[in-house]
Amino acid sequence: MTDLFTNALTKKEQVYNFIKQKGYAKTHEVIEFGSSIYYNRALRSAQELAAEYPPKIKRLSHEDKVFRFGMIKEDVWVIA
Repeated sequence: MTDLFTNALTKKEQVYNFIKQKGYAKTHEVIEFGSSIYYNRALRSAQELAAEYPPKIKRLSHEDKVFRFGMIKEDVWVIA
């Protein structure tokens, strides 16, 4: 039997792992994931991660978003 609290991650770490697992995440995906783990600050955490750790995670520029996904208005975070 495993203990649920031995490897407990913070909610911010869970958001980072979600983006890392997917390779990229759009705004609505981050919000959906945050809702599934009962975390209202998921979008803000993604923004903070992009500001704190630019080599690890970054927000795509408008040109990159248009090239990869077409004309979308939401932000996209990628693992660098």
